[in-house]
Amino acid sequence: MKPMSLNTMIRLAMAALVTLMIAAAARASDAETQAWANSGRGGRGAAGGQASYRGDLGFSRTESRSGRVNAARSVAVGVDERGLSLSISTAVSPQRGPALGTTLNISIDRDGDVATSVGAGGAAGGLARTVDVSGATSTGGARPTAAAQATGRTELGGIARAVSRSDSGSGRKAATIRLSAPDQFGGARRPVGR
Repeated sequence: MKPMSLNTMIRLAMAALVTLMIAAAARASDAETQAWANSGRGGRGAAGGQASYRGDLGFSRTESRSGRVNAARSVAVGVDERGLSLSISTAVSPQRGPALGTTLNISIDRDGDVATSVGAGGAAGGLARTVDVSGATSTGGARPTAAAQATGRTELGGIARAVSRSDSGSGRKAATIRLSAPDQFGGARRPVGR
């Protein structure tokens, strides 16, 4: 058998490293949601949403209804060994009155690093009003991530506003609760758990 050259060994090592990195990145808890609602012209509105998660455990659920009040709510939670991801989006648009939408997204990795994002959209006045909000979280990278997007629209006049904010960083840690209990013989208190 012919010995491998150094270039071939380097290529094989790089291929193995890339494969491991892709596999590690694929193991992540992700959650994404979207919700929208509009009043429609002449009071015929609609609402809808979507939700998805990726992780070892989790769920996603979307509910919507149309009528006098058009509303949608989407929730997604994903959990695995890398952390927890939560995304919630809601949108409401009555036949008359302002349309409002909000999204909340939280991601916590296994080291306790936290990323959050929030968004809100509103639309008032005009012939028709629409809001659309969405959010996404992930623990797949070096740090947890969270993103939010919000929009508001009106037709033929009116006013619309939207705002979103994301926060993350290595200094943000999830709160840890430490419990203590008295020693069984009435002695000094000792920590319970980690």
